[in-house]
Amino acid sequence: MKETADAVVIGGGINGCSIAYELANHGVKRVVLLERRHIAGGPTGRSSGVIRQHYTIETLARMAFDSLRVFQNFGEIYGGSAGFVQVGDVFLVEQKEAESLRTTVTMHQRIGIRSSVLTPDELRQLDPLLDTSEVACGAYEPDGGYADPALAANSICDAARAHGVAVKQRCPVVGLTVERGQIKCVKTTEGEIATETVVNVAGPWGSEIAAFVGVEIPITPSRHPVVLLQRPPRWRHPTPVWVDLINAAYFKPEGATKVLVGSIRSEEGHIRADTETYSQSPSYDEIASYSDSIMKRFPVMSEGLAQGGWAGLYDVTPDWQPVIDHIPDVKGFYCAVGFSGHGFKLGPAVGTIMGELILEGSCKTYDISPFRYERFREGRLTRTGYEHGILG
Repeated sequence: MKETADAVVIGGGINGCSIAYELANHGVKRVVLLERRHIAGGPTGRSSGVIRQHYTIETLARMAFDSLRVFQNFGEIYGGSAGFVQVGDVFLVEQKEAESLRTTVTMHQRIGIRSSVLTPDELRQLDPLLDTSEVACGAYEPDGGYADPALAANSICDAARAHGVAVKQRCPVVGLTVERGQIKCVKTTEGEIATETVVNVAGPWGSEIAAFVGVEIPITPSRHPVVLLQRPPRWRHPTPVWVDLINAAYFKPEGATKVLVGSIRSEEGHIRADTETYSQSPSYDEIASYSDSIMKRFPVMSEGLAQGGWAGLYDVTPDWQPVIDHIPDVKGFYCAVGFSGHGFKLGPAVGTIMGELILEGSCKTYDISPFRYERFREGRLTRTGYEHGILG
């Protein structure tokens, strides 16, 4: 007999787990979560885990603000742990983007985010080893930090299971069935599941899932490495997460002895990677390049030591913003894909949005118009206030 479900969620990253949990928590009886590998086996498990609220798009800032409160109270809400560490975060800009930063901070303060603009001298008070060459100012959020992405996703998944969600791992989706414009069935390697509600949260595989029902979502799977470096003895004091818009890099502390370095260069997001065969380790040249980028801002890292790293996939859309929408072409087909490397920190809010879309027919908590599916058809891409789209 064919299995049945009230809703099927495709993708076991933090967003898929959050959506499945939200649906079950609000009374949907039979929710099935499908994951082609294992929970957090895709981009979530390779995320650097930065938790920040600094977005120029107000909806994203509000989503990050609400999600941060969840990470701060994770155990009370979901049980388990997200490994959240509050160290603060700082965004550094040169003069040409100073006005955008100030405008963004003003918006943040209006909606309740603790954020302030700091001068170069004030930035050096956060870390005296910082080189402020070319820095006009910075935005400081004391509440930001980082979490453990795989731990967070698995904790939410455990909470979803406790609410009755059936979790099927190593169960790829191989097709979807539509009848008279209505989603009817999910085909997997383990059989078919009859359902009239499907949520596509498949990340870099999201365009493939959408194609099963004749829907085109422009997603480029792109490879993005991060490099892990040991901090020298002179730099073992606490330091925030630093996002250097001038050199298009970010530096995330890993405890007191290490730092993780990544890139925010937009041009890298449009180089297509093979989702199955891409290199999961940084190359020698990448390690050298990323090491150079942190030495420009923290010269003390000339005494540091490279300790490897890893590479993961982003699901990049043309404007670096997600599709969070009911797809009008197919009744019962929803998408939350294309997060373009900045989706982890938004996970709890994404669950809220999709729960409202499915159960109430529209999202009441946030204005999700910037993430409409049809913006690509209409040529009305969502624009951000900075050069680097990943910053939102």
